Amino acid sequence: MKKQLFFLFFYLSFLFSFTQEIEKKLIYSKAKIFYNNPLDLVKLSDNGVAVDHGLHKNNVFIESVFSQKELETAKALGYSVEVVTKDMQTYLQNRKSSTKRNAFSCSNTSDYQTPSNFELGSMGGFYTLDEMLLELDAMHNLYPNLITLKAPINNFQTEEGRSIFYVKISDNPSINESEPEILYTAMHHAREPASMQQLIFYMWYLLENYATNNEVKAIVDNTQLYFVPIVNPDGYRYNQTTNPNGGGYWRKNRKNNGGSYGVDNNRNYAYHWGESGVSGPSGDTYNGTAPFSEVENQAIKWLSEQHQFQIALNNHTYSSLLLYPFGYANNTPTIDDAVFQEISGFMVQQNGYLNEIASDLYPAAGDSNDWMYGDTSTKNKIFAMTPEIGNSFWPEQSEILPICKDMMFLNLTASHLVNNYAKLDYDSNFYVTTTNFDVNYVIKCLGFQAPSNFIVSLVPITSNIVSVGSQNTHNNMNLQEVQSNSISVELTPSIQQGDTVSYKLVLYNGNFEKEFIINQVYGTPTEEFYANGNVMSPFVTNNWGISQSSFYSAPYSITDSQNSNYDNNANTTIECANAIDLTDATQATISFFAKWDIEKSWDYVQFEISTDNGINWIPQCGKFTNNGTTNQGIENQPMYDGLQSSWVKETINLNDYIGENIKFRFHLVSDSYTTADGFYFDELTVQKLQNTSASINENTNEAILIYPNPSSDYVTIKCNLEEKFSIFLTDISGKHIINKKEFIDNKV
Repeated sequence: MKKQLFFLFFYLSFLFSFTQEIEKKLIYSKAKIFYNNPLDLVKLSDNGVAVDHGLHKNNVFIESVFSQKELETAKALGYSVEVVTKDMQTYLQNRKSSTKRNAFSCSNTSDYQTPSNFELGSMGGFYTLDEMLLELDAMHNLYPNLITLKAPINNFQTEEGRSIFYVKISDNPSINESEPEILYTAMHHAREPASMQQLIFYMWYLLENYATNNEVKAIVDNTQLYFVPIVNPDGYRYNQTTNPNGGGYWRKNRKNNGGSYGVDNNRNYAYHWGESGVSGPSGDTYNGTAPFSEVENQAIKWLSEQHQFQIALNNHTYSSLLLYPFGYANNTPTIDDAVFQEISGFMVQQNGYLNEIASDLYPAAGDSNDWMYGDTSTKNKIFAMTPEIGNSFWPEQSEILPICKDMMFLNLTASHLVNNYAKLDYDSNFYVTTTNFDVNYVIKCLGFQAPSNFIVSLVPITSNIVSVGSQNTHNNMNLQEVQSNSISVELTPSIQQGDTVSYKLVLYNGNFEKEFIINQVYGTPTEEFYANGNVMSPFVTNNWGISQSSFYSAPYSITDSQNSNYDNNANTTIECANAIDLTDATQATISFFAKWDIEKSWDYVQFEISTDNGINWIPQCGKFTNNGTTNQGIENQPMYDGLQSSWVKETINLNDYIGENIKFRFHLVSDSYTTADGFYFDELTVQKLQNTSASINENTNEAILIYPNPSSDYVTIKCNLEEKFSIFLTDISGKHIINKKEFIDNKV
């Protein structure tokens, strides 16, 4: 009997080892699968090809890492396949680490300091399962008053006998307070370690900065934050077994299906379970035998039912997206779609991710977000979203910290949104031309504790501000309600042209003060260049022209393609015809109104400056620029892409080019596939302050006479100047009405 048992044990061990060796030898390739519409993606997914993560070029191709079986399936279904890297695991083992970051990057995500306790792990820079658990232990040992000891979610045990652990961060972590709750999860899929790594970074950041950072303290004191860093421990441990240095591509859990392994934990939730985007047991999108058949999903369900989570971030990789419900069917937005659009758009404003409804990729049922939001039979409604983080499953070590920092604003903002929270937009010109002016702002309530109260105040920084107006209160604001107001500023009469005027707009929500630092320059600038959309004479271009279809100031604007979408493989520019003289400037800016519709992450427009008469061009950072991607060939360079449907005013500081003669241009580049409406601009102005300035003051009233002023109808201007001068007439919004230069010998 002992011999029989020994033989059985030996046989099972051999079978397990043999199975591992077979799966070790599976080849995964980075490849493009070409398709025509979202139904093709559904067909691929139904046949076991995972197409939910990767780089999506809508209705053209999906580029991701696929097994040989998946690629063979795609070919058998009639889809064209282009292999980019044949053996990704060999590629990952042999690649050389790079630390180069593009010098043109405008991103401010790097402003977040790396926590002193955060380190890279041993599996390609990522923590192993055991290392992650040790990180949770270390957090509790160092900050027992801010984070709970790691605990298993109830008594759930995975297929291989593992617990699924969670922790809570709060000012009283062991007490269930009446504060709003938020849930962060990662690694439903075992090959997505960056989703977990950035969570550990965020957790260390909260703990280490609690005592010194008012924003962090306000979050931790007023919120209960729950973290499940690894939902699928069996699958992740399996990847460690097959690829201990990182690079394992197992996706599912390790459920024994009787001849195959694994269920996709992000297809096993109950909401519209099994209706779309799922495969059979051998496929990577197998949804299991029934809703919540998997222990991992049961654990998240139980945890959600024990709490009142208002927001959940279910982190995945990769695609640089932020997805929100519904995902189970096309053209099925939630009743809160406007809220999802608003908050997700705000959350990605710093990292440049694209926010969109999940089904825009392709319909897939049974995911975490749809169930958390849509099923309220046993719990409350949760505004659940999925960040698709980064641009690969196993990014190189030098990219791990940037990925973590790219997620910081998104993570912090999510925790703000479950409390009183609002966004503040303000209108501040670069130049201040009078000693008395108003700072106009707009406040919009985004927090889920609405109705909410807010206070907006203005605090001087520079001593040339002698007084400011009173603070404004905004009470009982409902979710998405918008209010506007202004605060006056008075400057000292002795202020000199070129002096900096600095102050803070402060938004107080009852918990902490969010500060917006504004720097302006006092003085009356001269206008070196001005162009509206009416004429093309100030420019040289190979394809751009005048458009009547859209404009900021009637009746025209300038665009890259007047009557249609821009072309495939476009490479067009519009450049100022003559150089602009900044040799005598002390300050300089260029501003323009713009709107655009440009294929996100593939096509782009850059605004560029040249100091050598157009031989070399330098892309410029603006308020509305994103960072370029690898697909665009301008990784981390500033550019415009995506959709900006309303006109916005862009202002770019040109102080780096003071003392130079410069040219500027807009540069549109597109690839060979999808096109869109393109880029429009209007009311473009280059202004500068000069070293010496001749101004007209009260003693020159006899030389210039303007009457009546103000006027809603007409004005008369009489001049008696024996010199060259310019007339610029604007309305109160800043739109140009007259822009005329004359040379006067005597009297007008």
